[in-house]
Order: sequence, then C-alpha cells, then structure tokens
Amino acid sequence: MTTFPAKRLVAFTERVLIALGVAEADAALTAELLVRADLRGYSTHGIGILPEYVQRSRAGTIRLNGKPAVVHDSKAAAQIDGDLYLGQVVGTRAMTLAVEKAHAHGVGMVGVRNCAHLGRIADYVELAADAGMIGMAFVSVGGASLATFGSAEPTGNSDPIAFGIPGPNGQHLIFDFTTAAMSMRELARRGAQGEPIPAGIMLDHAGNPTTDYAQFAGPPRGVALPFGGHKGSGLHLVAEVLAGILTGHGTGLSWAARGGPAINGALFFAVDVADMMPLDEFLEEVNALAAFLRSCRPMAGVTAIRLPGDGARVRASERRDRGIPLDDALVSSLNATAESLGVPTLA
Repeated sequence: MTTFPAKRLVAFTERVLIALGVAEADAALTAELLVRADLRGYSTHGIGILPEYVQRSRAGTIRLNGKPAVVHDSKAAAQIDGDLYLGQVVGTRAMTLAVEKAHAHGVGMVGVRNCAHLGRIADYVELAADAGMIGMAFVSVGGASLATFGSAEPTGNSDPIAFGIPGPNGQHLIFDFTTAAMSMRELARRGAQGEPIPAGIMLDHAGNPTTDYAQFAGPPRGVALPFGGHKGSGLHLVAEVLAGILTGHGTGLSWAARGGPAINGALFFAVDVADMMPLDEFLEEVNALAAFLRSCRPMAGVTAIRLPGDGARVRASERRDRGIPLDDALVSSLNATAESLGVPTLA
C-alpha cells in the first residue's frame, strides 16, 4: 500500500486523459471528481477506474471525441444526448443546467441519455446543494446483473439513486446508494481480494443464495439481489422508468442486449429551497434536526450517530492531511496505463 497526495493523483489523471485526447478543461474536471471519490472513501469510483476508462475509449464505448448536446429545452426541463462522452462532464453539465432552471422557475429537471459511466452520483446532488438546492438523481445503468424481487434472472443493473439536501457551512446531507444490496464494483473488488460477502447479496446461476463470489460470477453467471427486498426492487423500478424510459435512453436490460457496458441514462432534479421558504431559515431547521439526530443515544456497538455525508467528510479531511492509500496492484495497473500512453508514471 502506497499513499499519495490528492493533488498528485489529480495531476496524474489529467495527464492520462489529455494523452488520450481529452480537452484540458474536461480532463481537469474528470480527474477532480475521480480523486474526490478516493478522498471520500469511495475507491470503487475513484482513480482505480481510470484503466477501465482507457480500455473503453479504445473499444469505442467511451467516445472521447463525443459531442454532448442539448436536444430538447423547455422552461423547467431539458434533455441532453451524451454521445457516449465522459460521464463526469455530461453529468456536471446536466445538473448545472437543472440548477439554472430551478433558479428561474423553482424546479429544474434534466434528462441524460447515451452517456458513458457517470461516476459517483453524489457529486451531482452535492453541486445542487452547494447552490442552495435540493438535488435528486436517478440513473439507469446499462447491463443485466440485478434481479427483480422474487426473480432468479437479471432484469436490469444496479441503478444508483442520490439525494442532496443543503446544510449550513457546506454540511450537506448527501445520500447516494445503489439499488443492489451491494454494488457490482464492490462485489468484484471483494471477490478479487477474497474478502467475505454476506448472505442476501447474490444468487448463483440456478437461483440459489450464495456467499461464494465465484458461484455468482460463473460462468454461467448468477444475479445480484436488490437491497431491502421488495423495497429496493421498487426503487430500482422507479430509476428504470425515470432515467431509462422518460429520458428516451432505454432500460438497462435493453442496453445489455446491445452489449453496452455501463452506458448510462439519468434524470437530474434541482429544487430551489428559496422558492418555498427563506434559505437561511431552512438551513437552521436542517441543522437543528441533524444536531438532534446526532445527539441520540447510540445502540450497543455504535460509538456515534452519523448522518448521510458525515463519513465522507471525515475521510476527506483525514486523507487531505495524510494522503490517499492505493494498493500495489492498482498502482501497477495505473503505471502500465500511463506507460502505454507515454506519460510519466505515479512512482
């Protein structure tokens, strides 16, 4: 395990993306969001995904010459065709547009279709919260790995949903979760490292519950389960309708049939708090509620009550001071990617 300063990882990621032909501004934004995921402890969406992005760009499932465009625009709503361009750029543009519309009309809604991997969805609802907005995001992820509650066959992918509620001094409530009991990237990471996987996460190809990643991964491949049984399954259905059907992107299952890995459709919402009540008053009420919840007596085995977003802020503070840890295998993979592009390695 080697520890790197965040700025060094950002600069490295920018170099790799620029070497691929990405414009400097877009490379800087993508690098910032990838490393932000590592800072906040979400390594499955951090710099470790960079070699995969490079591979996808070479395979054409990320188009680094893509031209995202607004294909529909009305007062409070818009649609963006991502043209398979970098998701971090397209997602930021979409939520920024939703915020602009919310400033003008109280609410803004922007759909995205045909977009490459969007990365960590919390970044977009946090953008809205920074603007004094309540942000919401629903994503339909191309692929077939998740079963509807009660089913033993895949009906979609592990769609994420996120909410951002502004809090005082940037202490926002940020809730970002996958509708699967465990994200596909986290499952793969645990499987690769031989870490245990709890019960209730996956089925083998015959539809039997298993905790053995090899039995899930196959071949033949098994399926992942939604979190919370029928409740998570219902939220997955909502994400498929809003992000897949309403945007014109198509469902995750339809993209699986076309062979598109992690091609995303999304729907971003921004709601202007000030259109309902004074923002300062809202922030005071949110702060009071959060303070009360954190003050509650913890259950046995819990040292402190944490609300959505608290853990990420603590980890980010620690890692800004101490650096971001990357395991040796990942460093080797990143260096191999850099060498293939003729740019300086990490170490």
